[in-house]
Amino acid sequence: MSNSLDRAPETLHFYFNRNCPYAQRSWIALIELGIAYEPIEIELGKDNKTDWFRALNPNGTVPTIKHGETVVYESLVVNEYLCEVFGGDLMPSTPANRARARILMSRCDAKFVKLGYSYLSHKRREDETKDDQLRSQLEEELRFLDNAIGNWGGSYFLGDTLTLADIAFIPFFQRMNVALASFKNFKLENLNLPHLNAWLEAISHRDSCSQTQMSAQQIEEVYARFLNLDYFKRIGIAS
Repeated sequence: MSNSLDRAPETLHFYFNRNCPYAQRSWIALIELGIAYEPIEIELGKDNKTDWFRALNPNGTVPTIKHGETVVYESLVVNEYLCEVFGGDLMPSTPANRARARILMSRCDAKFVKLGYSYLSHKRREDETKDDQLRSQLEEELRFLDNAIGNWGGSYFLGDTLTLADIAFIPFFQRMNVALASFKNFKLENLNLPHLNAWLEAISHRDSCSQTQMSAQQIEEVYARFLNLDYFKRIGIAS
């Protein structure tokens, strides 16, 4: 007579789009945690509007995972679920450090992403004063992040171990680093951000990040189209 120990492991289905930074967050976490998964690429604007996908995720967004009967979406929630179910050290062991990680993850979406895409999306010729203001706000946030790494005294946001806090930021840094240089002549390496630039160099060379990142050419092509359509403003991640 079989019991629960004899059952085959439940398959984890990973619904993603390789151009989506939110999906890349969970893609990186899956690789870092060594989790076996079945990738299912979703064509945004088409597949995510179908009834079968909306039944999985009413928001119609990626990433979405289906693990047995459990469906989870929203990248930061997905990543914490993966850590809780499969273990690993991507979340700190102490409550205080887990709280710090969550604060940084929340700040990524609430501050860094919005400031970065707002500056990227703004057309300087329409309002030079606002463009300068947006650039200044972005630089202030970058200095905050540089200090956050430096004050902790390690290669990553919470020391010398990669955590979900780092994974929250890296897909957006990879894209903005290319797009801001191409479309705004804004180069992170030219700013006095030693800790942040060292972090970006270190994390970008991890296999999980290099395997999942878009090429510079892809970023330029996709973002040129998005900027022409005011896409980032339309979806609400740029003001």
